[in-house]
Amino acid sequence: MLSVFIENLSKDYHGFTKPWKRILAGLSFGYFGIDSKFTAIQSLNLQVNPGEILGIIGRNGAGKSTLLKLITGVIQKDQGNLKVYGSVRALLELSVGFNPELSGEENVYFNGLVWGYKPSEIKMLADSIFEFAELKEFRSSPLKNYSSGMAMRLGFSLATAKRPDILIVDEALAVGDASFQQKCLKRIQEFSKLGTSILVVSHDLGLVSYFCTRVVLLEKGKLLFDGNPKETIEKYMHVLAGELPVSESYSSNAIQDLRVVLENEKGIQSNVFFIGSQVCLRLSFKTLTSIESATIGFHIDNDKGIRIFGTNTFHLGDTNRIFQNDKEYEVRFEFPIQFTAGKYSLGIAIHKGESHIEGSYFWKESILDFEVETGKIQKFVGICHIPTSFQIKQDRGTR
Repeated sequence: MLSVFIENLSKDYHGFTKPWKRILAGLSFGYFGIDSKFTAIQSLNLQVNPGEILGIIGRNGAGKSTLLKLITGVIQKDQGNLKVYGSVRALLELSVGFNPELSGEENVYFNGLVWGYKPSEIKMLADSIFEFAELKEFRSSPLKNYSSGMAMRLGFSLATAKRPDILIVDEALAVGDASFQQKCLKRIQEFSKLGTSILVVSHDLGLVSYFCTRVVLLEKGKLLFDGNPKETIEKYMHVLAGELPVSESYSSNAIQDLRVVLENEKGIQSNVFFIGSQVCLRLSFKTLTSIESATIGFHIDNDKGIRIFGTNTFHLGDTNRIFQNDKEYEVRFEFPIQFTAGKYSLGIAIHKGESHIEGSYFWKESILDFEVETGKIQKFVGICHIPTSFQIKQDRGTR
């Protein structure tokens, strides 16, 4: 049983190049005057299973919001099949629709009716809604006295007071402080375990990597990639760099004979390191053309695709580097291993200026894999290791 079934889905937006053509279109019931078309979704095929947390990523204008509007029924498709099974609730602008002159409780009642709650359900859920939003003492206060964060917390609590079959989240997880955000994520994950399909649109790739079980990449209304978070985000990086998203690497032919190795403290090449050990990342390559404002960088991702660390020579102060034509270069990065035991991948970029988006000469994700082991380091929790010491002093007092 599916939650969402999409087959050959297409959606076009029509417009006018001149004001008088809008009038002509109105008078002719749309037969004349419409002379521009933008295809937001093109021949899209997608299926979403119950309990799945699906991330949807892509550049602005890729068709993400249009897809959500089609699923929620805000707009209608032009072609294809779209079937949605079960109730749908969308978390978009969480405080939209609230009346600042009404109290928090009155807003919960009126907006709850808009959400599709029955009056009896709102009465039954009201206490839990304000308790979850941590706003019990502000229940009777006018919404105009709420901060924007308080209003968003109330909106999230109201929208998720009852578990839907399909929950859509569009850039709406930055709710309140860090502890409340974790509370929201926990509730959404509980929904997923109970069978709710979660569709998440976000530009926060760290959140997508951590939160989603599957991620799709859209570009100009087309589905470019569908896979696990790590692989999909890697493809997205190529899209941002202006490369073909289906390739796993890119080279402009300006960089040749690139060699990448990791060495331990003894200068021996290795792919296994202990926490706390010093590592040298060594890159050697040849340039076929002159490169101005050249930057060399690397990044480290864990096995879930979450970025642990990344830096480049520009950020480290070398902002005016010039690589000469037909020369060989070696770049060395030295850093300690201060993250938890596990499997990691290393990516390399050679580009212009601060970011590879400014102009890329070489880019490759997961160019090298390595492992980190605990060694003699004491047990700790988290993704990074911070050397820590402690002292305990007893005040002996007086007799």
